[in-house]
Amino acid sequence: MIVCSCSMISDSDIEDALVEILNQPNAPIPTPGVVYRQLSRRMNCCSCAPLAVETIYKKVNELEKKGLICPDVCVATRSKLIEFTARRARRTGTNDKAAPQPNAQDGQLKVA
Repeated sequence: MIVCSCSMISDSDIEDALVEILNQPNAPIPTPGVVYRQLSRRMNCCSCAPLAVETIYKKVNELEKKGLICPDVCVATRSKLIEFTARRARRTGTNDKAAPQPNAQDGQLKVA
């Protein structure tokens, strides 16, 4: 599936980039910017951002299930994302429904 038609990025490109990113020591939060930089690409019009975020969360969960990334990295990434979302909500005074939320049943990230 094509995620970004401007930069020609597919979901498999994102998956490959995530494996490289999340297997680094002190892996950063895999935001679209981090993933695109790993692919040596840039967002042009940014209309792909919501789909890129959704694809990143989905692929992180899939990679963890496949055993291609360490579950500890996933836990740390989820914690960072939740903390980041909470800080942003406090700073802006909003409750971001599109932000990643942990699924209480399986601990996976989902976009509401």
